[in-house]
Amino acid sequence: MKNLIRTIIVALFIVSTNICLSAQPPLETVQKAKTMVENARPQLPFPGGYGLLLTELSYDSKTYSLVYRYRYTVPATKPTNKAIKESKQSLILLLKSHPDSEDMKFLKDGITYYYNYYSQQGDFLFAVKITPDDIK
Repeated sequence: MKNLIRTIIVALFIVSTNICLSAQPPLETVQKAKTMVENARPQLPFPGGYGLLLTELSYDSKTYSLVYRYRYTVPATKPTNKAIKESKQSLILLLKSHPDSEDMKFLKDGITYYYNYYSQQGDFLFAVKITPDDIK
């Protein structure tokens, strides 16, 4: 019985290690993402359309994520959960409509996107997370 438990624990450790290792994007993709962020930063803030201003862009090495921070330039209130889900679906459709874009390559290689939205005054309103699984 002890051997069976040990075997199961070792197997779970191996599986979890493989999952963690496979979740990491290729080094080339990570470098491209970091370079893209560094090239974009001097251009911030950047108008994003729809009353939005892109104020920050970063790469989170711990979560393999591109993190965008938008601020509304027009009055805005916290949206409903339904509206947030619709925003996410719209972003996914936009990404999928450009299958050869750098954004889609990043997603396919394991980069996650976080879009964080803030009011004119800087109050957090909502966030949208898009993972590689969302585009499959």
